[in-house]
Amino acid sequence: MSKGIKIGKCKLCLETKELNFEHIPPRSAFNKDTKYYILDRTEYYQKAKEYTFENLKPKSRKEQGGIGQFSFCFDCNGFLGSNYVRTYKKFAQIAMNIILSNNNNAKAFEFDISDINLLKFLKQITAIFIASNKHSFIESYPELLEFVKNEKSTKLSERFRFYMYLNNEGQNRSGHIHFTNLFGTVCEFTYRPFGFVLSIDNPKRIMQLSEITNFKHYEKIKMVDKLPIILNKYPTYYPFPLDYRTEKELNGRP
Repeated sequence: MSKGIKIGKCKLCLETKELNFEHIPPRSAFNKDTKYYILDRTEYYQKAKEYTFENLKPKSRKEQGGIGQFSFCFDCNGFLGSNYVRTYKKFAQIAMNIILSNNNNAKAFEFDISDINLLKFLKQITAIFIASNKHSFIESYPELLEFVKNEKSTKLSERFRFYMYLNNEGQNRSGHIHFTNLFGTVCEFTYRPFGFVLSIDNPKRIMQLSEITNFKHYEKIKMVDKLPIILNKYPTYYPFPLDYRTEKELNGRP
């Protein structure tokens, strides 16, 4: 289903022009026919339990055709598609197949990612966070913009740390920036089969997640025969960042 075009400021080239609807995550990564509601963030946070477990119906209409925003112009959308999206799609298909072919009660998976261009994958993740946030996000963190725009760049400050997990249970998470007491400044994006966290200016590692910041050094490790990764699988029932409580835990059941 076509979403049309809008005039606005592209979040990648920063020029004002026609914006294309950017599927977040990419359309080819299981986001072609997604149906969803657009909710006020404050209301969703306040009524997370009602929406998740008590069948509270949103007042907004149901959208379809894939989740996304008018974030990038046609040229920048094409740049991402040509350089990064196919790698993201490939990894997403591998991860989804692993989840679906194993016991749903499994909490962690180890598999080989030596045939994935991890630098391109990390750049697509960064593009997702850029697309998901307001222009003030890039004004505050312009280094992320340059990292995505230069397909060969491996330069990214240590202030930015990326984490990853698997997901096939609960709700999507938007990627919006949050300022938390426990973890500092974080963005979290979840859409099956992946969850990603961008941690900003927090030197402490988020222990329950697999850190993938070093994917930016892919050029130094790409010749290895095998590159194993272990990813935990977490549910995301509530919209709060880094809240991975199970349905039983949230409903007070043993």
